[in-house]
Amino acid sequence: MKRIALLFSLILFLGISSFAQKMGGFGGELSVLSLKPNLIMWVSKVTGFEIFGGIASELGDFKPNDLEAGFKFLHSIQYDRTDRTYFGIMGKWKWININDATQKTNLPIPGILIGKEWYSKRINRKGFAVELGYQYGTRNYGPLKETVNFTEFPFILNLRYTFYKRK
Repeated sequence: MKRIALLFSLILFLGISSFAQKMGGFGGELSVLSLKPNLIMWVSKVTGFEIFGGIASELGDFKPNDLEAGFKFLHSIQYDRTDRTYFGIMGKWKWININDATQKTNLPIPGILIGKEWYSKRINRKGFAVELGYQYGTRNYGPLKETVNFTEFPFILNLRYTFYKRK
């Protein structure tokens, strides 16, 4: 009898997130120095993944001639039917054009963030999110006498708009 009660308790507590709303969607994200399309997948009420890629610029050079791509792991700490608060870790890779199209370098950038997303549950499901966080990335490039230092803008401020489809 104790085994059945223990098994029932485990199924109940571990299976709660499987009854939650599972959603996937696509959209766009506007950051301080970049514009990128993204795909997001909430596999449970508390766990989500996002992949993104797009054009970016550097802090010292505001021409959008760089590329970046990355991945986010998101964990919800508060969930309602109309909004969600989450935190996450991010890893992205940025390809930087130095002086012209012939000189390039790349830069790995890890980061942490916290976000808030609001949903519209009408006929078309839409979401609007604001993310704040910190990221770090620096790279020295060039010969010893002419070293160029690239530093990623340390603060994350993302505005995201997503079109969702329920699974």
